[in-house]
Amino acid sequence: MGATQVVVIGGGVAGYPAALRAARLGAEVTLVEKDKIGGVCLNKGCIPTKVFLHTASIFKDFKRAPIFGIRAQNVEIDFNGLITRKKTVVERLTKGVDSLLKNKKVKVIHGTASFIDSKKVKIKETEEVLSGDKFILAMGSTPSQLSIPGSEKVPLLTSDDLLEIKSLPQSLIIIGGGYIGVEFGQFFNRMGTKVEIIEMMDQLIPAEDQEISQGLRNVLEKEGINIFTKARVQKIKEEELEKTVVFSTPTGEKELKSEMIAQTVGRKPYTEGMGLEKIGLGVEKGRIVVNEKLETNIPHIYAAGDVIGGIMLAHVAMAEGECAARNALGVPSSISDSAIPRCIYTSPEVACVGLTERQAIEKGEVQVSRFPFRAVGKATLMEETEGMVKIVAGKQYGEILGIHMIGPHVTDLISEAVLAIEMEVTVEELAHMIHPHPTLSEGVGEAAMLLSGGALHLP
Repeated sequence: MGATQVVVIGGGVAGYPAALRAARLGAEVTLVEKDKIGGVCLNKGCIPTKVFLHTASIFKDFKRAPIFGIRAQNVEIDFNGLITRKKTVVERLTKGVDSLLKNKKVKVIHGTASFIDSKKVKIKETEEVLSGDKFILAMGSTPSQLSIPGSEKVPLLTSDDLLEIKSLPQSLIIIGGGYIGVEFGQFFNRMGTKVEIIEMMDQLIPAEDQEISQGLRNVLEKEGINIFTKARVQKIKEEELEKTVVFSTPTGEKELKSEMIAQTVGRKPYTEGMGLEKIGLGVEKGRIVVNEKLETNIPHIYAAGDVIGGIMLAHVAMAEGECAARNALGVPSSISDSAIPRCIYTSPEVACVGLTERQAIEKGEVQVSRFPFRAVGKATLMEETEGMVKIVAGKQYGEILGIHMIGPHVTDLISEAVLAIEMEVTVEELAHMIHPHPTLSEGVGEAAMLLSGGALHLP
């Protein structure tokens, strides 16, 4: 009996890990990708946006260089140079993924796949027919589009569009204050663009802890970004090359004018043209329905990543891709959703895992600690003292329910918190773990100490 034939549709951060894992498990793998390997994350999302944000952070550091005893004069942004660097980084990483796929003998077909029946797909561009014993669907997602009166005449830029602009706008209105909106907002603001953010919910980054959200809002407003929450866009219009957004707020209707308007209101699963209805694959509200094994209603077809909805984050998609491949090849696998980190790469960064304080209170009595980075030596020498580590734990047993951070490099620090929740560590156990000095991670230990006898470096 020959190797299992696995066909993976989509070469993004769910698809290519699925292909690699399936190949490592002995399958003969074909990967179909209609655009570029790496998908949204490598080409139009995680990586290019973080290239932008890293440059913005360096630019800020140059402007405050005298604090560190460095004289840096006449520092300017070379936007064309930044665009070139973005392309260089993206190409380097996508070539790396290409190399990994070749090394594992994964056959890559560039084209658009559509099901003929549940065991075969046809490549639209070449009419080649691929047969598979197992299929893993990982087509990803596309930016959600708002339907606002006037938007048909005044196109709203998506996150994809913002990454491809050729020059910096004088002004920019961003509709949507989630993680995509705040990241782009801070980048453009630091580049010298006048930025205003309109968010429908009562706080920025609505899914995160209220105090963390307020801390980020304070920083962004201090940097000069105008932020409107509880704001609902009513219409958009354009007059003499100037675009206007009309929106309602608790204090009445307002108008903002800008050179550009962008919408960053999330993403939606992409299943267009796949012929899923032809084979009777279960789809609900646009997303492919799967069980805990990431198996669809058709036993040999699996799905992973943004196409199944849920938490649309690259690291979740990677884990799901691997999980789907393992299950498809008879290796039982599942994903715990209690310890999924959520990261925002503004400056200061935001990183969270587990329940917010509000969510935890709904489940029972809790205890909460907050340790500020101004009391961490490493943060002080870095001049990055904005923010805190917040721990939410059960009151009776001290089990850690959520850890929320805003501060320097917290997207790296969050891994300790993920491990703590995954391994069911108590605050007392976390407090007794020795954290190296001087490091930012001391803030995590001290936050745990606050719930276990008191922190060392607070009164």
